Amino acid sequence: MDLIELAQTFWDAREKIVKITAAFLVLGLLVALFSPKEYSTSATLMPETQSAQSGASGLLQQYGGMLGISGANLQGGQEGSIPPQLYPNIVQSLPYQVELMNTEVYFAEYDTTATVHEFFSEIHSPFSLMGFLKGYTIDLPGKIIGLFKADEEGPEQPLPQKVDRDAVLSLSKEQMETVKTLQERLSISVDKETGILTLTSEFPDPQAAAEIGKTGINLLKENVEEYRTQKARQNLEFVQEQVEEARKRFEEAQNRLAEFRDSNINLATAKAQTREQELQSQYDLAFNLYNSLSQRLEQAKLDLQEETPVLSVLQPVSVPLNDNTSGLLILIVSGMLGGIISLGWVLVENWWKEEYSRL
Repeated sequence: MDLIELAQTFWDAREKIVKITAAFLVLGLLVALFSPKEYSTSATLMPETQSAQSGASGLLQQYGGMLGISGANLQGGQEGSIPPQLYPNIVQSLPYQVELMNTEVYFAEYDTTATVHEFFSEIHSPFSLMGFLKGYTIDLPGKIIGLFKADEEGPEQPLPQKVDRDAVLSLSKEQMETVKTLQERLSISVDKETGILTLTSEFPDPQAAAEIGKTGINLLKENVEEYRTQKARQNLEFVQEQVEEARKRFEEAQNRLAEFRDSNINLATAKAQTREQELQSQYDLAFNLYNSLSQRLEQAKLDLQEETPVLSVLQPVSVPLNDNTSGLLILIVSGMLGGIISLGWVLVENWWKEEYSRL
């Protein structure tokens, strides 16, 4: 078929082409009108990049001897650092999502404050034309089966404010649905060249989109800090316990020595002098132990500070002013799609007529 004949075919079927294209335009208009509004905001973060030895440990090695504190073991560094490529896994993890969905947020469009889970399970029920059509076509068999399926789940358990990552999480079906929704609405991407993180939050409410983005950043900081400082915190707690016990022993030895000296002012006998030397030795031992552990406590505090990561916010989240739905773009796409389908329909119909006439 040459171009002139092809153009003549399309011209003869121009009414059909216009009708099909117009139908798609009307469908696109309905989709644009009934599509729920979505607002998105983003923030740019820069994870910490430490050198092998930070300034705090370097200064401590130079001047720590003057204070009686050794800086030899203070190695700041990359050993426990988290690669930027793992930050998206943290955001998508179940404990992170559970803590996020239990956060109370103010939804300005609905003039209410609720947790994210309560919003999606009880408040948010938008009408979507595509969702309506999908629900009564593709999802219809599942709905029919669900009518005859007994609800085997018991009452929904409340979500914890803080998730123990070593515990077993038990979530209901609705809670898991909220988790899946959050995983789609809050995401983080990594620039492989610079390591810069971009956190994106998308919600049906502009104020909630910004608040969830801010909460997501804070939770990310807490998760990273907890991972990086876990060993240093455990070490600090252990040293604090040891210092407290050493302090009590030192005070007891100090009191015993003072009481003995008060009751034996002249120390006339050799036995009394020997007893004083024994108490003095106990006092010196307790003091040296207490002093050494106190120094180690200060070192442990510096270790903790050294391991605490810094996640800098280069660009904070902001309340979005416009929604993501572009009615003009939907109309253009639906018009182009209608035109292509109508032209294809005319070609197929013309080919079928020619084949049928040959039989």
